[in-house]
Amino acid sequence: MRRFGFDIVRIAPGKDPLADMASFLKNDHPIIFDVGANQGQTVHWLRSRFPASTIHSFEPSPTTFQTLSQQTSHFKDLHLWNCALGSVPGRMKLLENEKSEMSSFLPLGESGWGRITKETEVEVKTVDQICDDQKITRIDILKSDAQGFDLEVFKGAERMIESNKVGLIFVEVTFSEVYEQLPSFGQLYDHLINRGFRLVSFYECYYRNRLAGWTDALFVHKSCLAHKAGDHARPTSWAERAFQQH
Repeated sequence: MRRFGFDIVRIAPGKDPLADMASFLKNDHPIIFDVGANQGQTVHWLRSRFPASTIHSFEPSPTTFQTLSQQTSHFKDLHLWNCALGSVPGRMKLLENEKSEMSSFLPLGESGWGRITKETEVEVKTVDQICDDQKITRIDILKSDAQGFDLEVFKGAERMIESNKVGLIFVEVTFSEVYEQLPSFGQLYDHLINRGFRLVSFYECYYRNRLAGWTDALFVHKSCLAHKAGDHARPTSWAERAFQQH
C-alpha cells in the first residue's frame, strides 16, 4: 500500500469516539440510549460502528420527532420515544428553536443562536423509569446531547449509575453561554466522577468568538476498567482529577 501512497496505522485513543467506545465494550450487541436524537443523525452514526446495537432514541419535539421517524424507519432494533429525559417525571415547556438542534428547556444565552418559534409542553421521563418499565438491565452507552439539560438526565439515571449498570457516557459539554442557567463543566464533571466515571477524552472542539464553545466528552465507568491499586482515590477538585488522569 505504501507504493501507492497509503499506510495503515492504529487509531490513537482520543481521536475517534466510536473507536474509543468500542475498545471498552464487553459485547457485540450494546444497548444504547440516544438522548436528544434530533433528526436521527446520531442513530446513523452509531449504527455505522455498532450494527447489532439496540438503540432507544429520545426526542421531545413533536415536529422533529416526525422527521426522526421518517429518517430512521428502516432500522431494526430501534425504539423511538417522543419525550424528554430529565431528573423527575412530569411535563415541561420545550423552547422550540427555528434551528431544531438548538431547542432546549433553557432560554438562549448571549452565545446562543436561532430564534424561539414556539413553546411546546412535552412529557419528561427518567432513565431509571424507562429501564424499569422496559426491563432494561444495562445501558452500554448513554449518549446525551440535551442542550444544557444533560446534568438533569444523569440525575434521572441515579439508580442505574449507582448499581454500575451504565458503562459509557458520551455527552456534549458546553463552555460558552449558549443557554442561560447552564450548568458548568465542573458541575457535570464532578457529578460523573463522584459516581465512579473517568474521563476518556475530549474530541473536536468548536469555538465561539475565538473562545472554546463546546465539545464532546467520553466517560467510562470504573467497572469497565481493570482495577489497579489506588484506583478509588479521589482528588478534591475536578481540575486536580483531570490533571491526575492525564
